Amino acid sequence: MKVFFVVTVARQVEGEIVSVRFEKAFTTATKADAYVKTLAKTSTETITVPGQGPVQFVCERGTHEIDVEE
Repeated sequence: MKVFFVVTVARQVEGEIVSVRFEKAFTTATKADAYVKTLAKTSTETITVPGQGPVQFVCERGTHEIDVEE
């Protein structure tokens, strides 16, 4: 079975931290693409990092496809 998931990849603006966050998963590509369109494709967000506090990240979102075995 194919699953389409929406993922956010964030890179620290001034530094080396990278974060990957899986937002949602769908069984059809059209639903995943429709959900991605409701989000900003690229944005700058402040994310609280444990031990460091608030850190500014550039976030990019997209849809990816995987095969799931039952």
